[in-house]
Amino acid sequence: MLQTMDVRETPAWRKALGLAHEVCAALEGAGDLPGDSGQRLRRAALAVPSLVADAFLETDAGDCRERLSDAAARVAELRLLLGGPELRSFVPGPEADALLAEAESLAGEIRLLGAKCAEA
Repeated sequence: MLQTMDVRETPAWRKALGLAHEVCAALEGAGDLPGDSGQRLRRAALAVPSLVADAFLETDAGDCRERLSDAAARVAELRLLLGGPELRSFVPGPEADALLAEAESLAGEIRLLGAKCAEA
């Protein structure tokens, strides 16, 4: 088993939490996005901090890597949705660009955090 670490001290978790907050705030005034893209965006943004934290809660190296991989997949979904025309029609360009840049930065932080998963 891995030692439980305080994931709240990692840049990845802090960025994930901040991005989730910013995505939800941006969508609050955006109205309904076409299809289910608004719901998918919210769900993906809210899942990432939880997945990052779960990776280090009494897990072994394999589970840690799997949860971080799931978090990275959610960030990839976020990046896709943040760059899509549905969001761009409701959220101003600079704000959407800033969210996308944060998601790209978060993807890098999650990759770095993967090195903290102990070898099995």
